[in-house]
Amino acid sequence: MITDDPLKFKFGNVNFQVDLEAEKIVAAERAGEKIAVEVKSFLNPSAITDFYSALGQFLSYRLAIEANEPSRTLYLAVPSDVYSNVSFA
Repeated sequence: MITDDPLKFKFGNVNFQVDLEAEKIVAAERAGEKIAVEVKSFLNPSAITDFYSALGQFLSYRLAIEANEPSRTLYLAVPSDVYSNVSFA
């Protein structure tokens, strides 16, 4: 269930906007898990340039979310072909 589009918050003097805020149902016996999803399209000619841009943004968002809402998990959504061809591990 999407609860905010985008998720807006402030960390220090910086205003952040993560693409989506949502609750993911983990299991029938558990309550919803708070998540935020940053969606990246990788449209530039260089996938590695897009990767480093997305990674930098993701790390900044993760730091700010951990400080503001430590129970929220941040995810980075990328196209499946990008995920298959760029090592995210």
